[in-house]
Parts: sequence; C-alpha cells; structure tokens
Amino acid sequence: MPAKSPYDAVILGAGILGLATADALTSAGLRVAIIARDLPEDLDSAAFASPWAGANWSSFASNEKERRRDTITFAKFAEFAETNPSLARRTPFCYIWHTDAGYSNPWYKNVVYNFRPLAKSEVPKAYKEGVQFESFTVNPPRILAYLAGRLRDAGVPIVRRRVASIDEAFSAFGEVSLVVNATGLGARGLLGVEDPLVHPVRGQTVLARAPGVQTCYGVRDSNLPPGEAVYIIPRPGSDGCVILGGTNLKDDYSTLPRKETAERILQNAYKVCPALAGPHGTSWKDIEIVAHNVGLRPSREGGLRLEIEEREIKHDYLLPAAAASTPRKVAVLHCYGIGPAGYQASFGVAQEAKELVTGYLSKAQAAKL
Repeated sequence: MPAKSPYDAVILGAGILGLATADALTSAGLRVAIIARDLPEDLDSAAFASPWAGANWSSFASNEKERRRDTITFAKFAEFAETNPSLARRTPFCYIWHTDAGYSNPWYKNVVYNFRPLAKSEVPKAYKEGVQFESFTVNPPRILAYLAGRLRDAGVPIVRRRVASIDEAFSAFGEVSLVVNATGLGARGLLGVEDPLVHPVRGQTVLARAPGVQTCYGVRDSNLPPGEAVYIIPRPGSDGCVILGGTNLKDDYSTLPRKETAERILQNAYKVCPALAGPHGTSWKDIEIVAHNVGLRPSREGGLRLEIEEREIKHDYLLPAAAASTPRKVAVLHCYGIGPAGYQASFGVAQEAKELVTGYLSKAQAAKL
C-alpha cells in the first residue's frame, strides 16, 4: 500500500489551466505536485495546445461566470504588463467587419481601455466599420515558463509521466485524496473520465516578423466562411513577431500545416494590414515568415467542465498494483474543455478552482473531526 503523500493535491496536466491552478493552490498554502505527459518547456509538441495559442485578451464570454473569469484574468495581465512586459503588453486593438456580429457593443467595453467606434477614415479599406480599444496581448511560451519557474521555486515538482487512468494519479506521489484533472483533450481518452463531449478545434497560424506592426487586428464579420478566422496579434517579448491566423476547425486532428491555408492567412492579413510586408514590401509574399504553427484547441460541447466529482478508487486489474490497493473515497476537480479561451480566462478559472478545492478539503477535514 502506498504511503500517505506529503502533498495535498496532484495536478494532472501542465498546460495553462494546470499551471495557473497549481499556482493558485500553492499561493493558498496547499502542497501540490504536477504530473504531465507534456511539460511547460515542450514548446514544439504538436499534442500540447498551450504553446500554440495566439494569444490575447478578447473575451467572448456568454454568461456571468465566464465574464468573472475573464475579468479576473484581465486584471492579472494588467499586473504583468506593469511588472513583466515580456509576458503581457497593453496593446491597441482594431476590430473590423462588413456585417456586425455584436462587436460594436460588447459586454467588455467598460473593462478594456478607451473603447470607441472607428471613424470611417480609420477603417482598413477592405472593410466598412469597426471599433478600437486597448487590451492585452500575451506571450504563451513565456507565461508557461514564468508559471513553471514560480512553481519550481516554491518546491512544486513538475514530473513527466503518462497515466492511463485518473485513478493512477492518486498514488503518483503517495496517496492523495484530491486530483485536479487538467488534461485538456486527454480527458476524452483518460480511463475514469472518457468524456465524449471533448473534441479538438484545429487552429493554424503563421508566425511572422513585423516589428512595425504594434496593433492587434481582428475581422469580426458575421459573414466569414465557417471555420475561418482573420487576426493579427503582436507578441510581446518576441523580437517583433506577430501571429497571423487562422482556422477554427472542429474535429480536425491534423497537426500538419496546410499550404493553401497558410496562403489564405497571409493574403487576408495583408489586406487588413499591408505594413506586415515591411517598409519596402508590395504584397503578401513579402511578409517575413518565421514559422507555420498548428495547435488543437481542447474544446468541449457545453464549454469548460469545472466541478468536483467524488469517487471511490476500487481494485481494478487495469491499474498498476500501487494504485489498486484498498478502496478509498477521493475527489477529482475537473478543469478542462476551455477551448480557445484558455489564456484569457486562465487566472479566473484558477481562482474558481482554488475556491472549489479549498472548500472541499475544508469540508473533508471537518468530517474527520
């Protein structure tokens, strides 16, 4: 039988939600450990979604709970922009369209800075109208490294390990009573979870160098073809790079860049912002390409699953011997299925996860007294 763990909880998964939640729990005084197939430094792993995000704060929250998460994260990015601008930068945003999809009056207009409609003369000539405001663009690899560094400095182990079932995580560091399931797409095939609502949304982008482009652009037209997106996101701390996108293709598992998609991304981005081609460029072919990227957003029908599930570990021939000991009651905090909102909701999700975990552990401790 495994010895009792020195940790209060084990986090399964080291993407943005796993790391942010681990950081929140550690800051609350809990002792946590992390196990993951992909580690924060695995920036080239095609199966690891977090390094491939755009990313910026541009909320599409549809209810009060989602808005709270995004607003908390906005405040965190504002803090980063002041103290560590390579992680997040306050950036002008320009959203444009032919047919408004609701962005002329978004819920967050009083959260971001200086929201206003664009004058006709300010709208890129390929479009009819738009809005301008200031929000934050972020550098995903740097945020992952920052959080991992904070956690390791606090004594949190981040260990590469692949598990087949959720129950294995309860004995990975000795017996714990709570595991945070932040496995993203892995929640679909993880024994004991096997959530059929989980699916990938394929995103393809181009990383380009364009130091002269300091504005984040997005086409928010209701007439965009299904699965297509058009955006330009300057990336802080990246030597003048921008992310050009993109695609939103549900149930597409391919992680190979497609040439025709890359060309469409470059052509559309150039229409919005010819400055991408540099001071002497004359077409989209003059954009300086750094890399072609593909990531699979870990989405879920119905959105994020963030809830405590109480369960019992029982003897099972599929489990390693150490995990198939005496039956015992445990709990899982499920924290997956965020889709494309991972970064803009991350610290708000972590705050909510902390509240659920500390509430559960306090209740469990009281029950033992």
